Amino acid sequence: MENPLESSPERDARILAKAKEMWIADGKPGAGPDAYKETASDLIGMELNADAGQIPVESPVPLDANGQPIEDARLEDNLGNPGGFMNELDNKRETPFATRQEEEKALKDEA
Repeated sequence: MENPLESSPERDARILAKAKEMWIADGKPGAGPDAYKETASDLIGMELNADAGQIPVESPVPLDANGQPIEDARLEDNLGNPGGFMNELDNKRETPFATRQEEEKALKDEA
């Protein structure tokens, strides 16, 4: 596989040909084919390395059955109190407890 960023006479010739083709397709504006070089370079790079975007990447976050990210609800605790919890008494947490034991203890204390 050829490096799409590495300059070579063949690649440069393809870029110039593509730039000229694009310039003609646009009706030969006054800027000339040089104005199309950057876009032509991008297109030729994509042609030379067509499978670059096909390499699978592992998700840094676990995914559910539908492929949607599952974020840890405890992350919400770091956001502070944006104006109250679930009721106006401001005594319930919006996010789940860290452990089942902590949740059971809090529910017993609440009763």
